[in-house]
Amino acid sequence: MDSEATPGGMARRTFLAAALAGTASVVLASCTAPEPTPVPSTTPPPSPSPTATTAPPTLPPGVPAPTAMRRSRWAADPFARGAFSFDAVGSTSNLRADLSAPVADRIWFAGEACSMDAPGTLHGALASGLAAADSVARTAEDGERIAVVGAGLAGLAAANRLVERGYDVVVIEARDRIGGRIRSADDEALTGRPRGTIELGAMLVADDEALAELLDEAGVEVGPLQPPVDARTLEGVWAPIQPTGIDAITAARAWAETWPFDVGLTTALAASGAGDLSTEPDTEGVPGPAPADWLGYTLQSGVQPLTGAPARLVSARAFDPARLSQPASLVTGRLADVVDELAASVDVAISSVVTRIAYDDRRVSLRLETGESLRVDRVVVTAPLGVLQTDTIRFSPRLPRTHQHAVSVLGMGVVDLVWLRFDEAFWRTGAAGDPVREVLTVVGETPVVAAWIDAGLAGDEPVLAGVIAGEQARRLEELDDDEFRDEVLAALAPFVAAAPTGGG
Repeated sequence: MDSEATPGGMARRTFLAAALAGTASVVLASCTAPEPTPVPSTTPPPSPSPTATTAPPTLPPGVPAPTAMRRSRWAADPFARGAFSFDAVGSTSNLRADLSAPVADRIWFAGEACSMDAPGTLHGALASGLAAADSVARTAEDGERIAVVGAGLAGLAAANRLVERGYDVVVIEARDRIGGRIRSADDEALTGRPRGTIELGAMLVADDEALAELLDEAGVEVGPLQPPVDARTLEGVWAPIQPTGIDAITAARAWAETWPFDVGLTTALAASGAGDLSTEPDTEGVPGPAPADWLGYTLQSGVQPLTGAPARLVSARAFDPARLSQPASLVTGRLADVVDELAASVDVAISSVVTRIAYDDRRVSLRLETGESLRVDRVVVTAPLGVLQTDTIRFSPRLPRTHQHAVSVLGMGVVDLVWLRFDEAFWRTGAAGDPVREVLTVVGETPVVAAWIDAGLAGDEPVLAGVIAGEQARRLEELDDDEFRDEVLAALAPFVAAAPTGGG
């Protein structure tokens, strides 16, 4: 569908597409060094499973009780510690290049956090893994033994490339499964069909040739996601999305580039005056969002899903508003088939937690949590940024200061998904002439759920996937299942008995 451009601003139909793509591109493969203040590692929680609630739900008017629910908790996962990296205050593209640099020609890092072109995405992780493998191959001698730490997309891609080059490769994975942040779960209760699959990690993918080839080879189907053209207001109408917030962020970024030092996005909005917007509706006498509401909307339902962090922590210089306009596709197949395909040709040791990596000018020694050790010639580390910001893996000797600085400045964002199934799709109006909405958002308040994706729309199934980002994601992860369920159900109240579309 063609975009409807707004003079001086962003095409309305493309807003949030890439924000949600960033949301969905929560992936395993980061590359990092230990942060100066380590956080003790913990025992991993069980893999996400269907939620069995005990207390009756507290239902907002018009919102029925779900028949099934499933949630992710990536910040609480000790083998993830978040969703993906973001450019925190002080970040530059050079930091990611520093992370990619080999250490003594023995250690390489790979993953989305090492991608300068597409951080926080599946295709960024894929490209980084392949690039690291190519770099290793330019240095290693024939027949060398190479270890890859992490069996996510970046790690398995690197391992495959190295196997193709004739090296002896072993992949070491901490979890009891492969895939990392690619987490496909069979769930008949939610999908309504035997062996129906939902995604608890990445569920949207960007347009990338190399990734598309992998998806095609694995038989993973995807379909274009129609980004929202309007948002639900507190007055109960659908209001066309305005470019006000994006324009303000663009102006704040321009101001930040002239400032002597980097600041957070909210600071730049305030100091530049770009965030000084009216709280009165644009159209006199007609209730609806004010310019200030649209800025809040962009920050809450755009910036946070894309970065996994509140705007105050996001670099005003590094954040590119154009990322919000990139299209995305919804995974309708089983995304884990991609990593299963990659893993078929490599040796993978699961449930093997690496706790120490020692290196010199001749070899690399990996110490496992079990006390066992493994000696290899070189290693590619694809553990997530959030993991290596803890004391889970220690390096001896310590990594170069450039690597340590990069990991201490880059941030780790948090994005979670919640899946809900109902007896009927109450959010679909079915009214004649009313547009079909694949993405539901709210303007005029701070939402608990940044966006709802009507994941069951194509198959006429009453299934929603909610995107929870940044501070809300961290807060909700602390709640038990009953408390969590009540909060996300309350977030659906604005979409009950949807009123006709409002004026622009």
